[in-house]
Amino acid sequence: MPNKKILAEFPAAVNATKDLTQKQKDVLITSIQLFAKQGYANTSTHQIAVAAHQSEGTMFKHFKSKANILRIALEPIIHQIIPNVLEELKQETLKQPMTNLHDFLEFFVRNRMAFADENQDAIKVFFSELLYNETLRQEFLAGAPATFVDTFRTVIQDFQQRGLMVTWPFPIVFRHIMSIIGGYVIDRYILFPDRPWDDDEQAHYLVMELEKVLSV
Repeated sequence: MPNKKILAEFPAAVNATKDLTQKQKDVLITSIQLFAKQGYANTSTHQIAVAAHQSEGTMFKHFKSKANILRIALEPIIHQIIPNVLEELKQETLKQPMTNLHDFLEFFVRNRMAFADENQDAIKVFFSELLYNETLRQEFLAGAPATFVDTFRTVIQDFQQRGLMVTWPFPIVFRHIMSIIGGYVIDRYILFPDRPWDDDEQAHYLVMELEKVLSV
């Protein structure tokens, strides 16, 4: 199944929101398109207003600031799109043969790398905000469906019971895997996007690093 593109899903999610006017929805959709194209810092409120066919005064009446536009835009991402993405990953994970730790890590790492590549525009727009905004980060974490976490927990515990993985508490294992992949994503798409990246080589080393730490 192809990975969902977050920004492609965004207009439909915003338009389905009942507590926003159409003009507010137009501002959110337009602003995200501009943020993705030229960066949050390089996008002015004047540009957003012109592209959304509104006056800056009307826009400020509803949103107060550019930062608030981004904050409100994150809400459907966190509460609708991300849960759908995690449900997709859950279904893909359940289809994989879990005969050994290496194959699972190979699937999971490459799957998430492919997702990040497909959604690098969304990562550039939203990731830094989630990184530094505690309130939004907590909302994001709370938005992760329990069924996805439970599926991941089941896979980890199965490997541990079969003696194929260290018997660390699940939160430690989960955090370690996510931090390794998250570190790659930050380097690849936020800090050093212009480096000559060899993603196949990166996947090889990510899997090797995780397997070395988590194997018994």
